[in-house]
Amino acid sequence: MTPTLRRVVLAVLLGHFILGVAYSAANPLGEAPDEADHFAYVLYLANKGTLPVGPKVTQSKHPPLYHATAAIWSLLGAPNNLFLRSNPDVQLSPSPGWSPNFFIHTTLEAWPWRDGALAMHMVRLWSVILSTATVAATYLLARRALPGQPAVAVAAAGLLAFMPEFLFIGSSVNNDNAAALFGTLSLAAAFTMARAGGRYRPGWWGGLVLGAGLLSKVSTVALWPAVGLAVLAGVLVEARGSTPSGWWPALLGTWRRWLPTLVWTGALAAVIALPWFVRNWLLYGDPSGMALVMATIDQRTAAWGWNDTWWLLRGWFLSFWGKFGGAGHVPMPAWVYALAALFTAVCAAGLIRLFLRPAWRAARWPVTLLLLATASVAIGVWRYSLLALGTDQGRLLYPVAGALVVLLAAGLLAWLPEGQQRRGAYALIAASFLLGIYALGGVIRPAYAPPAPLPAGEPALAAPSEVIDFGDLSLVGWVLAPAPTLYWRVDEPTAIDWRLDFRLLADDGTLVWERRRSPGAGRWSTDHWPVGVLVEDSYGAYLPSDLAPGKYLVEVGVRPFGGELETLPDGRAYAVLGWFEVSD
Repeated sequence: MTPTLRRVVLAVLLGHFILGVAYSAANPLGEAPDEADHFAYVLYLANKGTLPVGPKVTQSKHPPLYHATAAIWSLLGAPNNLFLRSNPDVQLSPSPGWSPNFFIHTTLEAWPWRDGALAMHMVRLWSVILSTATVAATYLLARRALPGQPAVAVAAAGLLAFMPEFLFIGSSVNNDNAAALFGTLSLAAAFTMARAGGRYRPGWWGGLVLGAGLLSKVSTVALWPAVGLAVLAGVLVEARGSTPSGWWPALLGTWRRWLPTLVWTGALAAVIALPWFVRNWLLYGDPSGMALVMATIDQRTAAWGWNDTWWLLRGWFLSFWGKFGGAGHVPMPAWVYALAALFTAVCAAGLIRLFLRPAWRAARWPVTLLLLATASVAIGVWRYSLLALGTDQGRLLYPVAGALVVLLAAGLLAWLPEGQQRRGAYALIAASFLLGIYALGGVIRPAYAPPAPLPAGEPALAAPSEVIDFGDLSLVGWVLAPAPTLYWRVDEPTAIDWRLDFRLLADDGTLVWERRRSPGAGRWSTDHWPVGVLVEDSYGAYLPSDLAPGKYLVEVGVRPFGGELETLPDGRAYAVLGWFEVSD
């Protein structure tokens, strides 16, 4: 590696780490796919010191390596999840004033972090370290697979380092980070052995990372065939020219070299992962623990069709580049995906061009193996999709995240003459970096920002604007038609996470409908409110559609989170706001 390339790679690694920490700090805790469930698994290991049994800890269907190491990091705080408070008003479809947050984020999560929030941030930091190591492993993979193309290695590392989804998942509590690292290292070890003509010693660590991958996420087993094929391909490449009779005699003549390599690599990996599979067999009756898996997933009930195939491929593509939020429901703008599609198409065409250009002849068999590895993992996820819903997530392909970006980089640079490839790599890194910055500042942060404050002073109201004081929280006004809307304010700073009970009663006093929530759909907890700022709290989108025509008495009560209703000066628990009429 030249000094210039070394500096670029180090800058990429440092840039990814810094940006990953920024993503971790900016994205509210729990607002990543399955993050709260993964953290619950981490907490169980940290507090109990043993593996959970049964489906109560849903992510315990996964092997424990990531979660066990994360549990150690959680001990730097106070391992608990008491700060995670569900938001009943979360919305999965972007709309004006929507609430994308699965959790209500109180000052328990504020800087300086402490207790459970600090524990979760420490686990996120562990994920950032793993994702940074994955970027380095991607560079290693590209150098081993395509030693004559250093620009491809730099471009691949930079592309992965600043890809928005990789930054997002890489800064969250998720075992896909370990799967990405060990999957990439497994392929790097395979090409290391291949470049040594199938010999074991140069890539002796291959069995370790294969086993660690399997002990992090079972889907990494799909890489095992690719590792074996890479070793055999290395034998054939070394023997080319010396055995003109063909590949079969070359393999037979060198079996004492490659067979021990395959056996020792596979055996070491199996020994590392074996305890997990034995435990599953003893507890659940089969090594994969499929009974536990089926008890913790949303099962597919309909037969697979072409629409499902399109749904899966489309979801993989979009979320490989970047879809954020706990359910992947915070997308980037359509123009970003359009550019990503154009970029992918150019890279795919470049791979075809690569196979046709004599200058890239030596790259053909490594590229083929990377394509096979990618296909193997994709087929594995597709087979799982026949059983489970919600598999249209690009992170499920992370065992081949390194392979995918190496393929994209190779396809892009195949269009450039050799003298221009390094400049092309630097341009790709710069564009990827700008996209990573944009996704954080232009998509994620605005999605979780508090609502814009209303103008100072009381709003124009259709009802008398008497002020009703509920302790620290004041109801300064309300309108009931066409949809009930309340206006709240704090007159002194409060440390309480206040919750509302909004009720509709029939004229005979029968409770017809009730909703308990944080004001303003949970986008801005009351302990964050500045003094004097008005917060609008609308209920029009939540009223049941089957309300019978008639008049309903509207009441509202206030309670601290987990506490009892506040009592008004007149002794009542609920303030009566008037009548809400539902017409025919």
